[in-house]
Order: sequence, then C-alpha cells, then structure tokens
Amino acid sequence: MQPTVAPVPVLPQTLTIPGAAEPLDLCLPADLAALRAAALAFHTRIGTSMPPIPELLLSDAAAWQLHTPAEHWLVWRARMVAARLTALPLELDPGERIVGRPRFRQPTAAEGPALEAARAALASMPPFPGGDAGHLHPDFDKLFAVGLDGIRAEVAERASAAAADPEKVAFYAACRIALDGMSAYIRNVADACSAQAGEVSGAALGWLELATICRHVSHAAPRTFHEAIQLLFLTIVALWQGEGHYLTSPGRLDRTLRPFYEADLAAGRITRQEAFELLCQLFINVNRIMATGLALAVLVGGRDEHGRDVTNDLTYLCLAARIATGLGYPTVGLCWHRGTPSELMDYAVALLAAGRGDPAFFNDEEISAGLMEHGVAFADSVNYMNSTCVEIRPVAASNVWVATPYFNLPAALNAVIDAVVSGAEPEPATYDELEARVQANLRDQIARAAAELDRIWQARAVHGGFPLASCFTYDCLARGLDYDRGGARYNWVENSLVGLANLTDSLLTVRRLVYETRELSLAELGAILQADFAGHEPLRQRILNRLPKYGNDNDAPDEIAQRWAEWLMATTASNTVGPHSYVPGFFCWIMHERLGSQTGATPDGRRAGWALADGAGAAQGRERRGPTASILSTTCWPHRRALGGLVHNAKFSASLLKSEADRIALRRLIETYLRRGGFEMQINVVSRETLLAARAHPEQYQDLLVRVAGYSDYFVKLTPQMQEEVIARTEHEL
Repeated sequence: MQPTVAPVPVLPQTLTIPGAAEPLDLCLPADLAALRAAALAFHTRIGTSMPPIPELLLSDAAAWQLHTPAEHWLVWRARMVAARLTALPLELDPGERIVGRPRFRQPTAAEGPALEAARAALASMPPFPGGDAGHLHPDFDKLFAVGLDGIRAEVAERASAAAADPEKVAFYAACRIALDGMSAYIRNVADACSAQAGEVSGAALGWLELATICRHVSHAAPRTFHEAIQLLFLTIVALWQGEGHYLTSPGRLDRTLRPFYEADLAAGRITRQEAFELLCQLFINVNRIMATGLALAVLVGGRDEHGRDVTNDLTYLCLAARIATGLGYPTVGLCWHRGTPSELMDYAVALLAAGRGDPAFFNDEEISAGLMEHGVAFADSVNYMNSTCVEIRPVAASNVWVATPYFNLPAALNAVIDAVVSGAEPEPATYDELEARVQANLRDQIARAAAELDRIWQARAVHGGFPLASCFTYDCLARGLDYDRGGARYNWVENSLVGLANLTDSLLTVRRLVYETRELSLAELGAILQADFAGHEPLRQRILNRLPKYGNDNDAPDEIAQRWAEWLMATTASNTVGPHSYVPGFFCWIMHERLGSQTGATPDGRRAGWALADGAGAAQGRERRGPTASILSTTCWPHRRALGGLVHNAKFSASLLKSEADRIALRRLIETYLRRGGFEMQINVVSRETLLAARAHPEQYQDLLVRVAGYSDYFVKLTPQMQEEVIARTEHEL
C-alpha cells in the first residue's frame, strides 16, 4: 500500500531577532515569491545538468584565433575572460532587485554550423590540465572598500614598480584586461536594465535604479547595502562564467555586508525587512545560475581577527532568508565557539524545526586550530569558508583544491579479501597482517593520487592561469604572481576518505569471525561476500545485529575507527602536492552512494551496491543507543586535521522541537558534539513518513530539502538509491 501524503513542517510566518523591536515577516512579497517559484521550476526542469550558453563557445573561439605563440599565456587567458564577459547574454525578470543572470539556452539548429566551427578552432588549444578550479571565495572586503577602479589602480602601480620584470609586467597586464572585461559585463547589465525601463513603463523607476547601481559599481566602490549585494552577485557571475570558477561562494555575508547594512540602517536608507528581502533575492538568484546536486554555502557567526564574536543582525537575517526561500542553495552554516551568544544558538535550533536542514554547525575553534597547524595566521584562520559542503579554505587568500579525489576505504579491504579468494595472495596469518595489507593498498592509492595531483599542479602553472581570480586573492597582486603560479597566500589539495564506518565495522567482523572464533577462513568469508550473502542471510543478520558497531559508544569498534582515522590522516599528510602536504578529509557529498554502487558486499553485512556510510558517523541504521552515543563515537578521534571536511549527520523525528524541552535537549546534544571537538554537524528534521510520501507523490514535495552528506538537496531529485539511503538513516528521538 502506498503511503498517504504526509505533512511537511509548517514554516514560521515571523521571526524575532534578539534586540529588534519588530518581528521579521518571513512571507515573501509577491515579486519575490514569483521569482522563487521560477527558480524552483528551473531546478525541476533542468535537473543536474545546466543548459549551455552558446555565445561563450563562439567568444572563446574568436579569442583563441587571435592568439599567437608570441602572446604571453596569461594575457591570452585574460583576453578569453574579457571576451566571455563582454559576450555574456543576460536575462531579466520582472520584480528582480538584484540583476545580472546569464541566459542559458539550447542552441538553435541555425547556430549549429557556427558552433561546430568554433569547436574545431578550439581543438588546437592546449587543454586545461585539470584540478579544482572552482570553490572560490573572492576578497569581497577589498572589492567593497576600493571598487574595481581601486584594484585597477593597484595593478597599475605595481606594474610600474615591476617594469624591469617581463613576467610580472605580463601578469599585471593580464589582470587589467580581466578587470576591464568584468567592468564591461557590469555596464552591459546596466544597459539592459535601462532598456527594460523603456519597455516596461510601470516598473521603469525600479529598472532605472538598478541601471544606476550597476553603472556605479562597474568601476567604483559600493556606497549602500543594495550596491554591495548587487556587486557581490555580479562578481560571482563574472568569476563563474568568465573564468570557470564554478561554485564561487557568497561567503561570510554577515561580515562583508555588515558595514553597509549598519550605515544604511543608521541613516534610515534601509530597514531590517528590506535588507532581509535583498538577501532573499540573492539566495533566489544563485539557484538560477546552477544545477541541482551541487552545493553553495554561506557561513555566519564565528570570531574576528581579535577573537571577538561577530554576531550581528545579518547573522540572524541570513538564517531567516534561508528558511524563507527554502531552495537548494545556499546552505547556511553557523560557526560555533564557546563565546557564541546563547540567544543565537536558541534561534538556530528553533529554525531546524522548519525542516530546511539548516543551519549546520561548524566548530570555529577546531577549524581555526587545524588551519593554524597548516601555517595559517590566526586572523586568516577565523576567516574561512566551507567551500561548498564542508571542505575548508581560508577566505580570499587561498588556492585550495577540494575533494580531490574520493577514496573508497572498504573497497581496499575487499581487494585484499578478493586476492585471497582468487589465490593471488595467501591468507594473512594474523589480523595484524590483514590490516597491514589493507594499509599497503590505501597507502599506494593515496601516494599515486598525490603524485598525479602534483603533476597537474605543476602543469597548471603552464597552461592554467586565472588573472581575474588573482585580483581578488591575497597575495597575488603583491607578489606579482598568478593564482596558479604560487600567488595565493595558502596553497594545498584536500582529499576525501569515504566509508570509515563500513571499514571499521568490517574489520571488526573479520577479526571476530576469522581470527578470534575461527568459524570461517578469510577465503570462505570472501566467497560469501562475492555471492552477496546468498544462502547466508542468518550470518548477515548476526553480523548486523550481534556484533558491535561504530556509532554506539562501544570501545571495540571505536578503537578501530580512531586508529584508522589517525593512520589515514597521517598517511595523507606524508605526501606532498605542489608546495604543501596533502590534506585529509572525511566527507562524501554524493560519493558514498556512487562508490557504494560500485562496491561488492562488505564484511559488515552491507549488501553489494548499497551506499557507504554518509559521513564520519555510523553507517545507516546502525546507531542503536541513541544520538548521544552516536556523537561520542564520532568524536572518539581528533577532527582538526581533517580540513578536507568532516560531517556528522543526524536525523530526528518530525515531532521533535515541538516543546522547549526538546529544543533545549537538541541544543545540548549539538554543543556536546562541538565541545568534544566535533568538526561539523548537520541535522535532518523530517519523518520517515514524510520521506516515503515524497517518494510516492513527488509532485507534492518539490521543495522538500534534506541534508545528504555535507550538502542539501531536493529529496525528490535524488536518485532512488540515494532516497533509500536517506530513509534508512536512524531516526532519533530526544
């Protein structure tokens, strides 16, 4: 029998910001509600693949055809950026308060020959070497302080001082060309708004105001909150579409926008409600420039360079905008430290009841300490971003590649067992020998990946290059070095180690059944796994239900998890990529499902093809002793070195948070995790009943968001396997 339609959480209509006289109205006005609906429809229509922008392929080809061997590579890269931004087609919708969205569309049949000719022309261009080119957080503070004209002036001054160095001269010339292209794009947006004003008489004043704003920020520093948030969005688009920095982050909005908000509020130029609605418009807009299945992040709270808490009105307004818009992007995370205001934590926990899965909670103290261990200055260590999901990079000062690559931990154990089954290797005489073979397998995988990444890192210095990003990244301009040539202040690569819980539970199973009770040989167990437990379901159930499992505060599996986590982090760090040691992480985005689909049955009782564990916590459904025991297991090993990201997922019944006692209990649980050194925690407050109903009636749950594994997504857009994985997670009560 199909499940009946289940209710989704009722969203609050108002929220009160501590210290504010009037509550915030969370009901979007008609124009924003229409734009939100358009964004949701866009995501429903396109899925995980964005339509192209045909004009950019043509502009790339035209720019490349002008390139000669005598032209400096960075100058060519800058010309490409300028050509793309000048050619970028625009889309405007009635009611928009922040503009500049590209127009995505499928090419027409008539454009086919020209596009084929463009592809042929580009075939001679050296390919981009690879590696992460996205996940960027530009220096909005500097841009807002001096504007594009100010950055251009700095470029000119530094170019003059470096006139005797041809490489630096070429670098600064490239920066100027890229900045000019960005200004041209913003002027085009202004012109489009002016044209719109002439066509839509009733809304002419609004379009003319936007045109004025865009013309000003096309060269000068913003003067108001509206100008600053408009420039922020234009910068995201320029970096994304002009230079390929997909997933450029809005970032620490309660810091970068704060001076403009407070000045406007004091001068009477803006109200809290108006600022909130502009944030909502920004949140809606980013959903119309990216496909589903990805991640984009905003962080709020935390500490400044003096160690002081930064909480302000915008901290609350960003959280409220996330609840009110309720689209796939951006997620909002809260940076917790021991000085975080109690009322902010209460506010954040109360918002979880809205069922959006936000905020996530990041451990500001542990992350800062981890960054400083990598040579990051304290002031930079408290100004970091989760670049999309939970991967960490210093804001505005880093070239960090994230999630590169994902390693399948239980597959390494399976490979050792399969070699025994096939006769390629003898049975390990002891459990310690078995572990040593698995470690040798993973050590080799990690070393080979690091060597390949180092090759790509070096190749990027030749055929990479990002002059526009260099203008917004410390210390590229000061050093006269491109982002890809050592200009950034901090440079490293982060990996992701997937399936720690499965590896832990599997090793415990092998130790118990093969080396302690000796009821099976390793080859016999391997044959059972290769048959996916066919004919051995009683054994599988005994493994699942009688043997200890990670996630229950049990010393036996927790000792394995701790030892292996520390070994994996040390092994990763023993390799070097580019100028820095390789940095470990334990998050998985959607890769726990993808890697799981490629992995046979594992000794922990997991069936072939089933998703691996969704983070650093227990595998799905194995937490039997409640949420506190679960977090005690996850925090039995140190997290601060895992800057590549680490998440503890928790799912609670939809009946949670109906009472103050429930909210207090949840807050205590979250803070226990963080005080014990937990890296990041995210929470789904959605019932199994609702998830089953959404699977049966997807048309009625188009905007139902769930936390997956470091990011949020529409439940109805997930693959059937991923939906089943989310449903299978333990649903806790407090």
